[in-house]
Amino acid sequence: NSVPAQSRPAASMQPPSEFKTEYHPRSGCPTLFQAFDEFRVLPEAQQVPIDEKPWHPFRSRADFEFSEIALDAALNKSQIDAPLNLILCISQGHAEITLKNEADLSKAWDNAAAELTPFSKHQVPVTYKKNDQVYEVHARPIWDWALDLLDNPLLAPHFVWDACHIYKRNAVGFECFFDELWTGDRWWDIQSSLPPDIDGAVPFCFILYADKTKLSSHGTVKGYPVVVRCANLPVHIRNGEGFGGGRIVGWLPIVPEDAGEEGKLGYTTLKRVVWHESFLKLLEHAAQYSKTRYLCKCHNDILRWLFPVILILFADYEEQCMMSLIHGRGGKCPCPVCLVPLTELHDLLKTYPLRSVEEAKEALHTY
Repeated sequence: NSVPAQSRPAASMQPPSEFKTEYHPRSGCPTLFQAFDEFRVLPEAQQVPIDEKPWHPFRSRADFEFSEIALDAALNKSQIDAPLNLILCISQGHAEITLKNEADLSKAWDNAAAELTPFSKHQVPVTYKKNDQVYEVHARPIWDWALDLLDNPLLAPHFVWDACHIYKRNAVGFECFFDELWTGDRWWDIQSSLPPDIDGAVPFCFILYADKTKLSSHGTVKGYPVVVRCANLPVHIRNGEGFGGGRIVGWLPIVPEDAGEEGKLGYTTLKRVVWHESFLKLLEHAAQYSKTRYLCKCHNDILRWLFPVILILFADYEEQCMMSLIHGRGGKCPCPVCLVPLTELHDLLKTYPLRSVEEAKEALHTY
C-alpha cells in the first residue's frame, strides 16, 4: 500500500536538505528530503481531533469525576452509596449543603467537638531500673462524659434510676425475669447500700470495656481504647450508634514489648503500674463523687443525688489479670473474680469467696 501523494509532507525532492527518509521499496514512495522545520511534521498531525466526551463510557463527566474520587479514596460500598444518596437528595431539593471546602468542614467539626468534653493528654511518669520514663495517656474523665449525657434534653426522659424486680405469671404464680440491668440483683444491692438518710440517692452506673487491639487502618500499630456506656439508659440507646451510645473515653499507653525483659517481675510490675496510673485518669471526679455524691436536676425537675458506680468492667483474661493484679494462669488462684484454687477450677459445684480490695491490700502488705 502506498501513501497517497496528498498525505505526504511537502518537501523538496532535491538536496541540499538536513534530513533524508528512504521508504521501503514496496511502499512505492520516493526518497524524501526535508529541512529541519519540516521533519516529522505531517499535515494531519497539525490538526489533532478533539474528543468532546473524554469521559466515555461514563454517562456524564460528573459520573466520571465521582468514580475517580471513589477510587482515589478507596471507598467501600456503603461509603459510595452514602454520598450518592445525599447528592440525589440535594438534586431533588430535599437537602442543602452549605459547606464549600475542607476549611468549612474542619470548622464545623471543631464547633461540634466544643459541645462535648474534649480529650486531654496526661503524662504518667514511672521509674524502671533507676531510669525515669514517661508514658502518655489521652483521656476524658468518664464523669465529664456523663455530664454531657445528663445535659441532653433528648435523653433526659429515658434515664432509669431505681432498681426494680419484674415478674411474669406462669401456671403456678409469678416468676421473676430480667430484661434490663436495673432489674438485676446487683443494681438492687447497690441502691440498698447507699446512705439511707439521703433522699433521692441513686446510682449512676457505668459499663467500661478495655482491650488492647490492632488498628486495622494502621497495619500492625496497636491501640488500647477504653469504651464507656451508661447503664441507666435502655439497651437500644446505650448499644446504639447515636447520642447516648458507647463512646471512646481514653487511649491507654502500651508498654513496648521487650524479649529480654518479658517475664521478669520488675517488667511485669512496670506494665501494671502504667495501666493503673493511666486508668485513674479516666476515673477523675467519678471516684470523688462515688463517696461525696453529685446533685443533679433530672427529668421533670426532680432532684437526685447521684453516686457513680462501675457496674460492669468488660475485658479479656489478660486485661482482667492486669486490673485485679493477679499472676494469671501461673498463680495459685488464677480467677480474677473469686479465690478458687487452681486445682479446683474443674469443679463448678463449689463456691469460693469473692476477691476484695481490702484483702488485696492486706496481701500486698503481708507479702
